[in-house]
Amino acid sequence: MLEFIRQNSELMQIGASLTTTLVWLVYLHVLLRGFRDQRRSSVLINRGGGEDLDARCLVSNMGAQPAYLLDVLACIETDDGADVSSVVDRRELRREELERATEMTGQGPLPSGGYVDIGSFKDIAKRADSDIRIEDMPQRTVKLIAVAATNQASHIVAAVREFDLVPEGNNISVRPKSLEAKQLRSRRSRKQVRTALEMLQNRSGSGPEIAAELQNV
Repeated sequence: MLEFIRQNSELMQIGASLTTTLVWLVYLHVLLRGFRDQRRSSVLINRGGGEDLDARCLVSNMGAQPAYLLDVLACIETDDGADVSSVVDRRELRREELERATEMTGQGPLPSGGYVDIGSFKDIAKRADSDIRIEDMPQRTVKLIAVAATNQASHIVAAVREFDLVPEGNNISVRPKSLEAKQLRSRRSRKQVRTALEMLQNRSGSGPEIAAELQNV
C-alpha cells in the first residue's frame, strides 16, 4: 500500500487538488446564488380585508432592497374590448378632503417589507372604466401589473396577478387566479411593460394597443 502511494503520489496530489477546487467552486456557487436571491426584487399584489369588491388591493415590497412604486396598470375587458388604465392614483378622492397631497396617489417609496393600499377593487374597476356599472357588471378578469424601480436595478421591476370579478347574487366576488403574483424578470417582459407604461404616460397609443402590448406578460 505504501509502495503504491509512493508510486502514484503525484496523481493523488493532483486528484486531491481537483477535489478541493471542485468543493470550493460548489461552495462559491451556493454563496453567489444565495446572495443573488437575497438581492432579487419581489413585488406582491394581494387582496385583503374581504373577498368582495370592497376588499383592498395591497402592493408589497418583499425584496431586500427598498423600491419606488412607479405605477399600477389595470387591464380589463370592457364593452368595447380590452383596455389599460393607470389605477395608482386615487381619483375618487377630493384633494380638499386630504391632509396631504401625497395621499392622492399610491406612488412612492416602499421599504423592504412595506406595502401600500391602492384602494378597493371597486375603486380600481371605476378607475379603469369610469362608465362601468358595478351592479350590472358581468364576470370579468382584471390583470394588475405593479411597476417599481430599485437602486440596484438598471431596469424596472414588475409583477402581474389576475383576479376574476364574479357576480354572486347581489355581490361580486374577487377571486385571484393564482396563488401569488408572477414576477416579470425576463428582459422581454420588462421591455413590454416599459413600452406600455411609456405609451400610457405619453398618450401615444390607444387602450387596445397598450393591452395588446401586455397580452403575454
